[in-house]
This record gives sequence, C-alpha cells and structure tokens, in this order.
Amino acid sequence: MNIRMMSCIALSSVAAGGVATTSASAQCEGDYYSGGTAVVVLVDQFQPPIGANVLGINFAGLPGVPQEFWPCVNGGTTQVFDPTTFAPTAAIFADGVQNDDGSYSLSYEVSTLNGQPFVTESTPLECQTASGPVDANRFVIDFGNGYQQAGFPVDGFNFEGPTGNVYVDVEYWFKRTDGTENREFGDVTGPFLLDEGFTFAWGYLIEDAETFNRCGFIATFRPGSTSGCPTCAADLDGNCVVDGADLSIVLGAWATSGPGDLDNNGIVDGADLTIVLGFWGECD
Repeated sequence: MNIRMMSCIALSSVAAGGVATTSASAQCEGDYYSGGTAVVVLVDQFQPPIGANVLGINFAGLPGVPQEFWPCVNGGTTQVFDPTTFAPTAAIFADGVQNDDGSYSLSYEVSTLNGQPFVTESTPLECQTASGPVDANRFVIDFGNGYQQAGFPVDGFNFEGPTGNVYVDVEYWFKRTDGTENREFGDVTGPFLLDEGFTFAWGYLIEDAETFNRCGFIATFRPGSTSGCPTCAADLDGNCVVDGADLSIVLGAWATSGPGDLDNNGIVDGADLTIVLGFWGECD
C-alpha cells in the first residue's frame, strides 16, 4: 500500500521573488493551508522520507504571491510553483467538510497545468540524503505539512477536537494521460492532528507518476479516534466490542479513579458498570 509521507523531509527553503499566476481562490474564510508536490526517497513506508526534491509549493504568505492566490480550504483551485524558478507547475484544490456523524473528510486534488505526467525525463529525481545522492522512489502530494522547512509553514484543515494521533480512512486515486483511472482504499494511524490543523500527504510510485497527470485523496478522520471502529464509550480496550475484557477493566479499577471511570465522576462504581452493560456487544 502506498503510504503517507510526513515530516522531516530535507527540502529547500523558499526564496522571495515575483510570481505570475492565472488562477485565484475564492474569498477565503480564513482556513488557509500549505500545499505542494515533491519526489522523495522512501526507505520504510511507515517512516519519513530521507530526502526529497520539491516540485511545487504554495502557502499563505508565500513571497510574491498575492493573498487571493493563497491556498484556501473550500476556496477553489489555485496553483503551486517551482521553488527555484517560480513558474506555475500544477493546480491544487481542497474541500473539507464535517460529516453528520462527527467525522471530517478532506478531499485534495492535484493536476499538472500542461497535461503532461507529474514525472517526466526532466524531473530531478536525484535527491540528496545523509548518505549521498539517491534516486527518488515516490511522488508525493502534500497537504498542510509544509515539510517543516523555513518559509514553508505547517498549515492544515481546521477542525474541532483534540490534537495528536488519529485513525484515517483514505481513498486515493490517480488518472492517467490516456484517460484510465486507478482508485484504491487504505488506512493509517498517525500524528496528523496538530494545532495548525489536520495535515496529510500521500505517496505514489515513481513509475505510476510517469503515467498520470491528476491525482488525489479523500481522507476521513474522527478527532480522538485512533482505531478503525466506531466511537464506543465503553470500549475501553479499543477492540470495537464491549465485552468481558472491558468489564474486567472496570472491576479491576473498582472504587478508584482508574480507566473504568466512564462517567468521569472521579470513581469507578455501579454507574460505570451500568454503562458497560448498556453498550454490551459490537460498537455501532
């Protein structure tokens, strides 16, 4: 499974300069984000890349880019720019929504401006790493993470809820230049909820990126949930079922302020036992 690429990518900082652009975001309500594309060297799909080359960037405050062209969630399509020449390279589009069940969904789409694949013969695939130059093996679309580089801030999708690790359902896809499409599904748990919002990225094989000029993902998450099962108040061990294991946790913490205090009254007692029995069975 292609997995997300997150922080600690060694990328170039952004230099000041003028940028000519032809597309603008709609009026933003304040939920700006940082967006970009890159080729990276990935050694372990669950670890950050060890090196990368940025292909396109844009974020609120990018030198030379007027405010109306900063990326904005639910603000329409805008562009990303080559960090050295400031030529526009791709269009990005992000829509975010809170669902009726309390979860959030972020849809992020990236497409080349010239209709060519993202990776061509002119793409700089050789990346500098701590052990020397290595050819990139993934093409990445980044939403909000900012690569932790000076001048490229972390700025994601605003949400209500706790920060930290979260379980994310992902539908990811790409469309080839011949019109055919590939669409798959996956999931991942990681530290995607920050004070700056929900940040995420997804990686595609270089050989696939040589065939497609449009790609994206839909990431759905529920703040506070680190598993793929529905939120269940009495599911103390997170296995998506309220059963004897959860009952044992409550009984083991009886008359204390331990993990079985489901009603948060400061003590594990009969009220908490009632909650466990009330939720008994599979979480729904």
